[in-house]
Amino acid sequence: MLVMLAASFTTVSAQKKVDPVGTWTYTADEAPYEYSTGDIVIEKDGKEYLVEIQLGEYYKIKGSSVTYEKNVLSFKVYIEGESVTIKATLEAEKFDGTASYSDGTIPVKGVKKK
Repeated sequence: MLVMLAASFTTVSAQKKVDPVGTWTYTADEAPYEYSTGDIVIEKDGKEYLVEIQLGEYYKIKGSSVTYEKNVLSFKVYIEGESVTIKATLEAEKFDGTASYSDGTIPVKGVKKK
């Protein structure tokens, strides 16, 4: 009985909603060099989330089709005319995800800036 009770608390805490708003530094080791690191900036406007990828100081790419449900953030960006779908599972201070495009899928990971 005690084990079942402990397991139910673990499940509840694992499902705690993470606030995605903020700046997340990402790495995508298999991406072309100029896109392999950067920041994902997430803001909330009313009920909608807005996403922007920042590569260096001047290159910014706005995301579209942004959804955030059950700690999974998903959005699309267009890079060099190519549609890329980013999907990431967020935890309190980090995320793991993928970037999918016409040539396949690559892993993406990141940490939340403080």
